[in-house]
Amino acid sequence: MSKVSDAFATFKSRLELTKTEQDDASRRQKDVRATVQASFDVDHDFLAGSYGRHTKTKPLKDIDIFVVLGTKESERRKAHPKAVLDDLEACLVDAYGRDQVVRDRRCVTVWFEKRNQTQHEDGKVVSLDVVPAFASGSDYEIPDEQLGTWIKTNPATHNDLTTAKNRDLSGNWVPLVKMLKSWNRANGKPIEPSFLVEVMALDLIDGPFNTFPDEARRFFAAAAASVNEDWADPAHLGPPVSDEMTPVLCSAARLKLEAAEMAATRAYRAEARGREGEAVRIWREVFGEFFPAS
Repeated sequence: MSKVSDAFATFKSRLELTKTEQDDASRRQKDVRATVQASFDVDHDFLAGSYGRHTKTKPLKDIDIFVVLGTKESERRKAHPKAVLDDLEACLVDAYGRDQVVRDRRCVTVWFEKRNQTQHEDGKVVSLDVVPAFASGSDYEIPDEQLGTWIKTNPATHNDLTTAKNRDLSGNWVPLVKMLKSWNRANGKPIEPSFLVEVMALDLIDGPFNTFPDEARRFFAAAAASVNEDWADPAHLGPPVSDEMTPVLCSAARLKLEAAEMAATRAYRAEARGREGEAVRIWREVFGEFFPAS
């Protein structure tokens, strides 16, 4: 293997969750679920989002807990979505303290760690997102305070699409998405939410899969050309996943994607000329500290 191939193999390994991290995630999400169950009638709850799809990157932020409310909570569905988020926030503040709880448009976040781990150490769960929901047939409805309504979603559909794409690309799609999300985080999250990176990758990455460097370079180029488009919910239920990307944010994201594609091209040329150490250094500039230095 070349130095570049070795570096990407190490990068892939560093983005995988360790047993320590998995155990910490299990313990903390169980604690949060028990806290919510003590204050609400919960029909069932489950882990959703990128953790459930195995596309979660380090540090472990924003692990989604879907809390499906039971029949005793049915009146909440008739109220403005703000009301259930208010009560959920109060419940979590009582348990974890005001400084550790943050409100978002569709969830309430509990923060545990203010410091992010580096690639040299096992990390802990940084935060958990608690998403209240009601069952709606085989789908779910969740509150969206910004839109002032309840929106439909289906985490199972997202999981199925991810599994199928990863299978079609011989298990390479999920590791590549983790790399791309790591790039997004290392560059100040120009693409928001991070789920949008996955949604774009579902469409922009197709077979036959070549190598991680080649596919990353191609994604940066394709994403730069299409980041300003409307990217629909893959389940075709809720609002566009890209609804947070204003024209200003799209322009900023395009610049960062173009810069990443140009750097990836320089790395490709350096490797082709036998300057593999230089290529690895450039890729580290692209992906950040989780990418090996040599």
